[in-house]
Amino acid sequence: MNRVCIYLRKSRADEELEKELGEGETLSKHRKALLKFANDKNLNIVKIREEIVSGESLIHRPQMLQLLKEVGQSDYEAVLVMDMERLGRGNMQEQGLILDTFKKSKTKIITLRKTYDLTNDFDEEYSEFEAFMSRKEFKMINRRLQGGRVRSAEEGNYLGTYPPYGYLIHEEKHTRTLLPNPHQAEAVKLIFDLYVNDNIGTTRIAEELTKLGYNTYTGVRWDRSVISSILKNPVYVGKIVWKKKCIRKSASPDKSKETYTRPQNEWIISQGKHPALVSEDIFNAAQNILKGKYHAPYHVTSGLSNPLASLVICKQCGSKMKMRPYGNKATHIACTKKCGCKSSKLKYLEESLLKSMDEYFKKYELLPKENTSYVSDRLNILKKNLIALESQLTALHKQKAKIHDLFEQGIYNFETFTSRLESLAKSLDELNQNISYVTSKAQEEEKNISIQQSPTKLNHLLDIYRNTDDIPSKNKLLKNIIEKVEYIKSKEQRNDNFTLIVYPKLP
Repeated sequence: MNRVCIYLRKSRADEELEKELGEGETLSKHRKALLKFANDKNLNIVKIREEIVSGESLIHRPQMLQLLKEVGQSDYEAVLVMDMERLGRGNMQEQGLILDTFKKSKTKIITLRKTYDLTNDFDEEYSEFEAFMSRKEFKMINRRLQGGRVRSAEEGNYLGTYPPYGYLIHEEKHTRTLLPNPHQAEAVKLIFDLYVNDNIGTTRIAEELTKLGYNTYTGVRWDRSVISSILKNPVYVGKIVWKKKCIRKSASPDKSKETYTRPQNEWIISQGKHPALVSEDIFNAAQNILKGKYHAPYHVTSGLSNPLASLVICKQCGSKMKMRPYGNKATHIACTKKCGCKSSKLKYLEESLLKSMDEYFKKYELLPKENTSYVSDRLNILKKNLIALESQLTALHKQKAKIHDLFEQGIYNFETFTSRLESLAKSLDELNQNISYVTSKAQEEEKNISIQQSPTKLNHLLDIYRNTDDIPSKNKLLKNIIEKVEYIKSKEQRNDNFTLIVYPKLP
């Protein structure tokens, strides 16, 4: 035959094989096999079309669409393929279109084991049967594959291609799970801590992580959408979620895939084999905030306005109490869940809390070495970040010296030299700012530890609280010594008649 086109296309099995052999290896092997076959059979190859995607739908196979156009124009006497299913095993309509195009143009289909002439009744019936069996096989394989994935997810295995931020993929025999990535896991814990305990929004958390020197997977700056996705992901409490998203081939030629979220009753949620990074209490608290019931915004200009922010909890329903201004009247602390717990004036809660802590300090001897665990954890993280940032700074200074060396050796011209220096200067400036920020944060935590270790200073903590007008400082001071405060007040109680249960961090 004088005019033969070779058509090459990967199957899904080939794509899996290429993960081991390397990209493009399958098509390369098939090309060699078909060219050898063509040479042995004296076939004159005038064109080779290679499909680099494995999509079953014609709309996502541009080389096949072009081939059908050429076949319809009788450009070839035959098309040489590895086997019939390479032409397509999509739906019946598409398979019928492919076979009909070859039949009408009297173009033969040549495989390594048989030549099909669709003008011959036997060959036509045989090719239709093969196409039917190929499609059935495809559906059966796909069902088995999906069933295997579902069972694996239900057993707690992680099936994602990439690990979620904070983890590494760990594979053993019949097990594919996650292990904490030490540095990233610290960032995940910090995200939940800042969001739930410090009442800081996602935008400010993103800024904080960037300043602390944490990197995203891609190396780009953190943004609020990434923080939100981490806060919503049940993987951080040891869960596996499968079939949450549906990803399918798009019916539009402009898009390769379409993604949508399935109804929640279709999700598969199972207990994973991996360790959790945060507790269920912290995770559930984050979900309650994310639901948009109420999340007190942080005002950059005026700062925190509630000295008891994130500390007072409604004993009736377990929700955090929120500050509620009432026009010209006194500001109240209220539960927003409508559980029947009555609000009180902020000043009444403050006075009652300070009185309780006064009595607490008088009653107990404070043990210095047992008071610093809460703050020292953060201090250790900050010190690790500082070491990492200083290591980056050393690397940048070495890079700067290398740029000068390359300029002196004549490898860099003046324009390249100045361009590289300017870019490096920006990186150095940003890194130095981050180092200054982390250093100041570490110094703050050291001061907090120093205060907690000194009984004498602790006796004056409440005096410091009363004498400052800085709300964020007041809030931070209370959080250093108080775990939480439970509040309850019935409808019959009035004014400062309520119950507070204080949980100090100190002994």
